[in-house]
Amino acid sequence: MDNQQQKLNQHLIPIFEEVLPALANAGIKYWVFGGIGIAGIVGKFLRENKDVDVYVQEEDFLKAEPVLKRLCEEHGSWDADGWDLRYSMLKNNGRPKFDIFIKKVEHFSLVPVYKIEDGVEFRVLETFRLPNDALTQDLKTVDGFQFFSPPKDVLLALFRSLIERYIIHYNKPTPIDENSKHLIDARAVFSKEEVDEYIQRFNQRAKSLEMQTP
Repeated sequence: MDNQQQKLNQHLIPIFEEVLPALANAGIKYWVFGGIGIAGIVGKFLRENKDVDVYVQEEDFLKAEPVLKRLCEEHGSWDADGWDLRYSMLKNNGRPKFDIFIKKVEHFSLVPVYKIEDGVEFRVLETFRLPNDALTQDLKTVDGFQFFSPPKDVLLALFRSLIERYIIHYNKPTPIDENSKHLIDARAVFSKEEVDEYIQRFNQRAKSLEMQTP
């Protein structure tokens, strides 16, 4: 990676070098999505990424706990890095999540996906349905780091669903930042026309919020 991107994303090196290999060595299939997944499509980091977002199959979610717990114990509070494993659950649908915090900052998130008859359910505040290909592992390389992600079409379908969620929940009465992480990623994988449409819809949402402001 170039020097600037290396500086921005070097905090994620422990995730690529320790966490993801530990999951794979334990026989747990994982899929990286989110900003790192988008970087995997283009083969390079596009921006600073706060963390690495990963999903596993429902039956593997609890199997991952001892793997993550062991890593955090090895980098416990006595360690300068201070790894901390945290568990949480969404109230609306009961979907659990594991997070690893390093130096009190979230670096890694793990969520389950749920197999259904005609595909896979991905649950956040809303439920997204993904095709069965969501459980196909594609090996990606980004600036020397290798990891597994879903196929490109699945990543893009999930990204589109997440953008729709971002638009619905956009809560600023000002236009979207042209350098926001969502637009940086979108410009790398979508057409100009599609990105322009997203910007227009974000800004329509912002305009409606502005009009509601006393």
